[in-house]
Amino acid sequence: MQGQQGKTHDQEGADKPMNPDNASRYTLIDEGEFLRVRWAPGITISAGDVRTRIAATMAASSRGKRPLLVHIGLASRITSEAKQLLVDDTWSTRIAIVGLDEVGRVLTAFNHRSATPSRYFDDEADAIAWLTESFDDEVDVGLPGIHTAEVRGDVVWVQWHPNMSVIDSEAAALTERVAHVNPAGRLPMVVNLNPTVVLSQSALRLFATALNVTALAFIGADSDKTIVTHFRQVHRPSYPAAYFEAVDEALDWLSRYRP
Repeated sequence: MQGQQGKTHDQEGADKPMNPDNASRYTLIDEGEFLRVRWAPGITISAGDVRTRIAATMAASSRGKRPLLVHIGLASRITSEAKQLLVDDTWSTRIAIVGLDEVGRVLTAFNHRSATPSRYFDDEADAIAWLTESFDDEVDVGLPGIHTAEVRGDVVWVQWHPNMSVIDSEAAALTERVAHVNPAGRLPMVVNLNPTVVLSQSALRLFATALNVTALAFIGADSDKTIVTHFRQVHRPSYPAAYFEAVDEALDWLSRYRP
């Protein structure tokens, strides 16, 4: 980073840990093109650790999601709840995990189920090259501050930003962007419901009538199940819709609606 002029707002903290309160568990460094996380040796990575790391990642990328480089190092264990949170994490465009040996590879073997494109490396340079290259099948056309909409392979992925009240204007913006990345309407869609997002009746009505997808999978907490049931029974979308708690279950269900 030396010798660069005019860093962006997201780069101003480069080379300096951005999480002083949790530095004994992990460090988060802003590298400009990507974020770098280094887990402390010997720790058991808990659900609380993952939640604070995700929150720190979101705070560090106020202008949009970026790739994430994770050094698993000599962490000793990852709890089952923490693994599920990592699988469901969609606040990075891609995640590259760098390990020191086969122990790190085994420790992160669950990574292949991640909602975010992820890969394991034993060489940092290869990991960074993969993180920063372009992929034709990943298109991010999100509306800054509202949502992101991405095509990954043959599924449209949607993530609402935190603290959103989704009314008809936000719903219309999403349907337009889904039409942009899925013009033929041949792809299914998955929506990751953020706990702080409120979906209005007008938004649900618009999703039911204007979304041109083959199927819609909602992923969220158990309390979100009621919303999805209401959506199906009251608004009666023209496509199949279902609720899931886990990403891999949603993808398995969506596989029957892929081209």
